[in-house]
Amino acid sequence: METAAAATGLKNYFKMLPDDCVSTVFSLTSPLDACRSSLISSSFRSAMDSDFIWEKFLPSDWLEIVAGSIISSIKFSSKKELFFRLCNAVLIFDGKMSFKLQKSSGKKSYFLSARALSITWSSNPVYWSWISISESRFSEVAVLRTTDWLEIEGKIKTEMLSPNTTYGAYMVLKISGRAYGLDSETAEVSVEVGDQISSIGKAYLGQRESSSKQKSSSSMTKIMVTSKGEDDERIPCEREDGWVEIELGEFFNGENCKDEVVKMSLKEVKGYQLKGGIIVEGIEVRPKLIK
Repeated sequence: METAAAATGLKNYFKMLPDDCVSTVFSLTSPLDACRSSLISSSFRSAMDSDFIWEKFLPSDWLEIVAGSIISSIKFSSKKELFFRLCNAVLIFDGKMSFKLQKSSGKKSYFLSARALSITWSSNPVYWSWISISESRFSEVAVLRTTDWLEIEGKIKTEMLSPNTTYGAYMVLKISGRAYGLDSETAEVSVEVGDQISSIGKAYLGQRESSSKQKSSSSMTKIMVTSKGEDDERIPCEREDGWVEIELGEFFNGENCKDEVVKMSLKEVKGYQLKGGIIVEGIEVRPKLIK
């Protein structure tokens, strides 16, 4: 009873505040917390429509993101509508990258297409081919025909990302039924921020039984439970969108860190084993779930 009375008293207190004061309070929370609070009363719901709140939840460079979208006619009547529009991926940089906001926190995610990556010998049709497939969000994917030197690298600037956030980098691909040579050697996966190695490990491109290294998240996306040791071995994990992903590593993007380049790579360059049959869609950089 005391708890219910306290909640009622708090609600009545907020009712006495002007909408702009309530909006200021909500703007200091997260999108998830603000939306939950709006369920308490009609006055909260009214305040939650304020552009002031949703301007705070939008990234500071939202104008550049909208302007750089290949959907030049992103229409919105309020900042709240724009926020939820950006929670669905939009293509940017001539369709070579996609951008989206995490609905619960407003943190940024990016997806670099295969065309935005550096792939050794990808311009030589003996080794790689470029095709369009309906399952991809991008116009082209890279198909490995055969190689004994596999080296894929993606780069992104820290200033593009949300501050005070731990990010994971994930290679997104498919493994065809005619794939070969993927289980004999491990590839090295790593993430570097500036000239510092943030994460390093090993990965098998082929499927291997390793149930102790997998768990299902609440969203049913399988995410690797990995350490940062050199003996860490990762395998492809299923995604909700029908692709699989390999975690390349993680890094922390601080509050006032200088603008640096994050390098994310997968390399198998020993040259001992021919391999083929993978389809590379790109590298996704997204906030890691807080355990």
